[in-house]
Amino acid sequence: MTKHACPYCASTDIGIIDVLGKFYSVGCRTCGMSGPQESTLEAAEEAWNGLCLKLCSHCISRPWGRALAKRVNEMSRASASD
Repeated sequence: MTKHACPYCASTDIGIIDVLGKFYSVGCRTCGMSGPQESTLEAAEEAWNGLCLKLCSHCISRPWGRALAKRVNEMSRASASD
């Protein structure tokens, strides 16, 4: 599965975080944002890719939130065409 760029800073320097071999998460090496911990690598990647869909209305109302929402739409279109 392809991991999306960081939804916060747009970096593509993304890596897997292994938590004692029991949980996995995907994180950004640039800004430190990380996705939810999951029991499998595949679930962690899926959760990371789905982070963008869970932005609250308060965040979207901010200038950085609107820019992030725009990136989410771009990534969604790119994923749909893969």
